[in-house]
Amino acid sequence: MHKNLKKLIVVFFVGGSAFFAYLFLQKEPATNPTGRQAQAQETVRHETTRIEPGDTFSLLAQEAGLDASTTSALLNSAQPVYDLATIKAGKSILFSFDRETGTLQKMIYEPTTEKALTIVSTGGGWEASLAPIQYDVRTRTVSGTIDSSLYETGLAQNIDERAIIALADMFAWQVDFAVDIRKGDSFTMLYEERYRDGQYMMPGSVLAASFTNDGEKFLGYSYTESDGHTGYFDPDGNSLEKILLKSPLQYRYISSGYTGARIDPISGHTAPHRAIDYAAAYGTPAVTVGDGTVIRSGWYGGYGLSVDVRHNDQYITRYGHFSRIAVKTGQKVTQGQIVGYVGSTGHSTGPHLHFELHKYGTPINPLTVELPSDKAISAAELDAYKAYSANLHFE
Repeated sequence: MHKNLKKLIVVFFVGGSAFFAYLFLQKEPATNPTGRQAQAQETVRHETTRIEPGDTFSLLAQEAGLDASTTSALLNSAQPVYDLATIKAGKSILFSFDRETGTLQKMIYEPTTEKALTIVSTGGGWEASLAPIQYDVRTRTVSGTIDSSLYETGLAQNIDERAIIALADMFAWQVDFAVDIRKGDSFTMLYEERYRDGQYMMPGSVLAASFTNDGEKFLGYSYTESDGHTGYFDPDGNSLEKILLKSPLQYRYISSGYTGARIDPISGHTAPHRAIDYAAAYGTPAVTVGDGTVIRSGWYGGYGLSVDVRHNDQYITRYGHFSRIAVKTGQKVTQGQIVGYVGSTGHSTGPHLHFELHKYGTPINPLTVELPSDKAISAAELDAYKAYSANLHFE
């Protein structure tokens, strides 16, 4: 039963990735094959097996009819470029067989949306390669004015939610998308859309974007420097990235739910100048806003389960009322790493995240602190960057 539910058998053949796209997208061929195409159909049989939780490659290969020696050979040939022991549930494997002899000719597995593992028979062995997936990349420019939330505004314009999250990620050092988005804020975004076999698959990179928050406009471009590093930069070549994120709640975790600054129900007053209380769903991941070292992790009075992170000789951040902690005292952490999960421990009447930013030991307002850019494009590359950004004709 397990095998029958997971496996789709087709007898259509075209070359390379075009077939793979057809197989997973279930798209009908545009024309009926004739001549040599019809002959090719009769000689190749394709099977797609969906990976379920707990499956191993050896199990799936056995279900596809491969013997132990062939399975072992496939595992060994793939090892230099990809470990088939790490296949992921929810993805699929394509097996292509000679229809007359039943021998395997090729298998394809896509571990990510960027790479495809292909193993082909060489007659006396197997050859494996991990290569970029070929997409038809198109660009799209969208603009919007926020009425209720960035997420809802984007969806109303038929923007893929992954592109909405990418926009928020781009300006995560400038805007607190959890509490500081206002009605009338606006955005414009130039981004890629990826297609395979004529069908939309996913968004690609955000090439350029602007976001106006409470009257302040931020503008950025994606650029790959000569050393291979890709980042977001403002028109003058300064990195949008800073030593601290604006919020410990990343937009990807809260975009479809409710989050907002709130009045402390116990003290009876707001705390925007000393801390922020983020109302969020129980179990929502909270991240460290910057690189640093965990200097305290555990129960701490009214903060309940909480974490303190020292970022440098100036800044310390505190995260309180966790339901569960994800780091230990003394541990090194990187910006955006999960340090705990929203809860209601300690001095709390409901699930929320208490966030504090201290400078030289004094609590300061996280929403208004000004931080320098993390880096800038080198003077030697600045002219090339400005020419590239101008050529996008974005603004």
